[in-house]
Amino acid sequence: MKIVAVVGVMDERELLPDCVRHLYDIGVDEVVVRDAGSTDGSLEWAQAHQGPRLRLVPVSEDEKTRPPVWHAREREIAEMTRADWVLHLDADEFWLPATGQLRDSPQWQDESLDLIRVARYNVALGPVGREIPWPPSPASYDRLWLFGRPIPEFRQHLETHPLTPWISGVPVPKIAVRPRHLATLEPGCHEAHGLAGRPFVRAASQDIVTAHLPFNTLGRFARKLANIRALFRDYPERFPPGAAWHWRRWAALPDEAAVQAEFALQHLDAQEFAALQADGALQSARQLLNRLGATG
Repeated sequence: MKIVAVVGVMDERELLPDCVRHLYDIGVDEVVVRDAGSTDGSLEWAQAHQGPRLRLVPVSEDEKTRPPVWHAREREIAEMTRADWVLHLDADEFWLPATGQLRDSPQWQDESLDLIRVARYNVALGPVGREIPWPPSPASYDRLWLFGRPIPEFRQHLETHPLTPWISGVPVPKIAVRPRHLATLEPGCHEAHGLAGRPFVRAASQDIVTAHLPFNTLGRFARKLANIRALFRDYPERFPPGAAWHWRRWAALPDEAAVQAEFALQHLDAQEFAALQADGALQSARQLLNRLGATG
């Protein structure tokens, strides 16, 4: 069985090396970096580290403007790598198998499955940012604190409670897909669809969660915000009404001071951190894996 990870990248030089190293550590055989136009050194890093286990396949302009071209390229990548399973993730997402190894999960061996949904949780940040060993391993799962309690109607909640940190929400899962019956991927790679007339069986992961690190430094947040504003400007057809609502919210921040305030809002002081742990809103990666019934 060959496991390949396709990693979406746009100005993630701070995280990309750790992301790739972590994928190797959990048993990914090959990483395909899909750089979408980085200018922060991510592209150069990927170019310099190409080899038997890492390929760089930049996202073309045609792919950015024509979804069918993107779908076709994603299928080409799976065929080119001869993957049995393809993980779809971004460079700020770290998959956490209960044992530390993807292949220990029986679901990867289940020939009836075509897609596995992997729950995703935002990494909590303390007063000085992330306070855990990185990249994570099972030895650190008890100290890796994630926002694990969904807030109902989160978008509306933020509108009525604007001082709620966005990071406290629970984002939608990411997926691993068997290419054999794959027809199309949804934008963002949160869902996929099978070929007409064939079964396409989905299941939630029973022993993997994802630690999502949307915030770590102010510089990275500011770059991401500049990039998304450029995407809204250059490719408006890619973002129909209702899509990317959180980025629209941040893109509307009026000035640098507002951007800094939004970034600061994502960090918890020691008292807030302790209160959310006691309340159960913050849960360790190990607790979340145990909730799935996973054993390491």
